[in-house]
Amino acid sequence: MKVLGKVVSGSVDSGVKIILENSENIENYPLGSLVTINGINHKYLGIITDAGLSSTDKTAYEIINPNTSPRIKENLLKVCSDLLRTQWVEIALIAQASNDGTEPMSADTMPSFASALVETNVEEISAFFGKENERNLWSLGQPKTPKTLLVEVPIDVEKLANLSFGIFGKSGTGKTFLGNLLAGYITLYDLIARGDKPYRLLIFDMHSEYALELKDNLGRPIADGVAKIFSNYYVRYTLDPELAEKRNLRLFKINLSQLTPDDIRLIGPIFGVSETFLTLLGEYRKLIDELFGLGKYWLWILLMDEETEERFSRSPEGQEIIERLLEFIQERKGLQSVTSIARLRRSFEKAVKEKLGFSALQSFISQAPKLRKILSYPVTITEDHVGEIVNYLTEKDGAHVTISLGKYEKELPLYMLVANLIARRLRDMINKKILEKGEPDTKIIIFLEEAHNFLGRTTYRLSPFGDIAREMRKRGVILCVIDQRPSELDSDVISMLWTNFVFSLTEKSDIEAALMGAPQVKLFKKLIPLLRNREVLVYGEAIKFPIVISVKDYSEAAQRFIQIIKQHNKKIEERKKMFREAGLL
Repeated sequence: MKVLGKVVSGSVDSGVKIILENSENIENYPLGSLVTINGINHKYLGIITDAGLSSTDKTAYEIINPNTSPRIKENLLKVCSDLLRTQWVEIALIAQASNDGTEPMSADTMPSFASALVETNVEEISAFFGKENERNLWSLGQPKTPKTLLVEVPIDVEKLANLSFGIFGKSGTGKTFLGNLLAGYITLYDLIARGDKPYRLLIFDMHSEYALELKDNLGRPIADGVAKIFSNYYVRYTLDPELAEKRNLRLFKINLSQLTPDDIRLIGPIFGVSETFLTLLGEYRKLIDELFGLGKYWLWILLMDEETEERFSRSPEGQEIIERLLEFIQERKGLQSVTSIARLRRSFEKAVKEKLGFSALQSFISQAPKLRKILSYPVTITEDHVGEIVNYLTEKDGAHVTISLGKYEKELPLYMLVANLIARRLRDMINKKILEKGEPDTKIIIFLEEAHNFLGRTTYRLSPFGDIAREMRKRGVILCVIDQRPSELDSDVISMLWTNFVFSLTEKSDIEAALMGAPQVKLFKKLIPLLRNREVLVYGEAIKFPIVISVKDYSEAAQRFIQIIKQHNKKIEERKKMFREAGLL
């Protein structure tokens, strides 16, 4: 076995330094590469976290001096370069296996002095990380190695889908490709190896790349998203009416009667609404109910002015909303003469001044218009799409769900309203099932993009996702936290993640947050900014040891998904046929 270098110094915690043989080219040892060290008692796996050249001999500097003749310089370097330079790599030890063949484990010793760095091979990697079995172990991609090796490293989907996990990285690094890959594996695991409870995926799909197609940097479709591939097992919603009609998705509308003051408080700062106004929301709601008996329809009165009402009246859907509100007011309060929602605001403003004071009135007049954009979103007064989604997720005969924003992909307030509405109803339904049955009927995995908006330091205690993160794991509800800025997440949330996928990040605070809980953090910090697109550092419960992986090409994975689904459906049909012939169907 060829010796590539020798251990000269280091420690388990700080990494091992290896001097490369002069015959080796240091350019062939990129950071993040997986390497093997043969110790006396153990074989070690490690990841290159740094590399360099050094020379302490003044002669080296004299040789490369610009004043030295080029011909002399060339000859001297040819003869003396091996004597003058030192090539070294720094390695973070991640695993070890005894030479007697015992099970590999995390490294808790270090190789002895002068232990040999040798070429890693396929068999060794498989022995340490296991092999894909297309049941609970599915290929994540190929490890980064000095020489390309045709070997796949698997992720344990069973462990992944039972504990919250995180996907972090800058825009364009591959988060959505990985998200679709993992969602596909969880879907297959549920079909092939389902336990006592079915899994349900809820994917908040900001850019419609789970429900429709993944795109390259120029916006060109690359492959079908996971929900499109597994369309028989997913219900795909969108808030974009045009997309719903064009791509045969279900249109999702927000029922404003389901929104609470807390929901508005969470998105208010995005609209630039004052803290005073947000604090008064509860009082405004109470007053609207006292005056008009509207109760849960309070937000319509708060937001609708004459211009907005006139716009609503131009469409059949909008006209129906206005008529229903007027009918409700007339029935509850006997105000038969009321013919306009907006005109009720005058009575409301008068009551605000009398009961809450002039400053409360001024706050209402100046701040309420800032929230009026909510009425430009797809809204309804009768339909309960949130309830539909919650039922799909919590019933045994339900389905996975994606919610695409379509043309609203940059409308953060809309995304937050929808996500928080669903999360709160989901939390309440699960608590109800626990009271009735003792346990929920399903296990739910929520893919949450731009997660810091729900689980940040200022929102974690207010958002229903905070309750889910803190309280629901033992009830079978976990989060896939997806974010470009992990440093903006509450530290409690980071500490709840059991497996992390870290793509390239450059901000120091983001790197530190993404590596919270990782072994040998100070060594891996160097790697993260240098990762290429689709390269990801994976560590945690669902993989045996930390490793840098080039994520599997999703287009290839998508084709494999289609093949497996066909095989699965064929087996089901064969079983049905067998049961029919036996008279059991």
